[in-house]
Amino acid sequence: MLKIVRSTTTQSNPQFVSFDRKDGESNTAWGERAVLDMKAGGPDEWTYVVLLGGSDTLAFRVRVAQSHLRHDMLPSFWSESILVKLADASLVNAQALHVPLHQPEGPAFAARVNGVVARPLTDFDDTKRFPNIAVIALPVAQEKVVGKVASFQQSRATLDALEHVLHWLAYAWGAARTPNPLHDNYGLPSTCMIETVCAAANFDLTPGLESRASCPEAIWAAANYWHEYFEKFNGREPIGRYFTPHTYPIVEPSAPDAPSPSSAPKRKAKR
Repeated sequence: MLKIVRSTTTQSNPQFVSFDRKDGESNTAWGERAVLDMKAGGPDEWTYVVLLGGSDTLAFRVRVAQSHLRHDMLPSFWSESILVKLADASLVNAQALHVPLHQPEGPAFAARVNGVVARPLTDFDDTKRFPNIAVIALPVAQEKVVGKVASFQQSRATLDALEHVLHWLAYAWGAARTPNPLHDNYGLPSTCMIETVCAAANFDLTPGLESRASCPEAIWAAANYWHEYFEKFNGREPIGRYFTPHTYPIVEPSAPDAPSPSSAPKRKAKR
């Protein structure tokens, strides 16, 4: 198991609740409704993060790897984390900032930008490819966090996101007997990027876990169960909505029924 500090909170965050997706609704359309339902406010007060759970083989490998952060050891709902750059309180024309495992992407050579890619948030609209989704509003102004991304792109000495990319691809592809990267403190690169820029803005995104080993499951756990910590140190807890229809068909064996007294074999009396 990974070395993590678990929250002592016994109740989950009441501001982080399930929110159904309508039939035929894209992820962006769902997110737009979710943000309105949250009533959190715009980027002048909040930073928005999106978690996605993919349905392909790479996502499966990533989701299973994170099971070590769960007390039930089940696969995580999540395979991707995105820092959202908003122009206002709407998701219209929003940008996604992340470090994809499939590098290089975008116009810049990956090593020049520490693997960071900026793309339209609508690139993640496909609900078949990304059936699970969560949107989380963090109680810190977007400018403080997103403003640190440019520094992260030029600071591979602080955290080399491409080193993390290579470890995760080697693990996912089964190359050279590469173990689960989380066991060697190599978190998923996109989440580590978000963790690093939040820390630079004096916001602790995942209490209880080293930032270098961060992953979407850690953000999920923090938003769910560290709300008292956030309220104490930031004045407000995260607000969020999620929809997680995609799980894996894991069935535990049931215990055999105990024999009833009437069906138990009778012992013959000794003479």
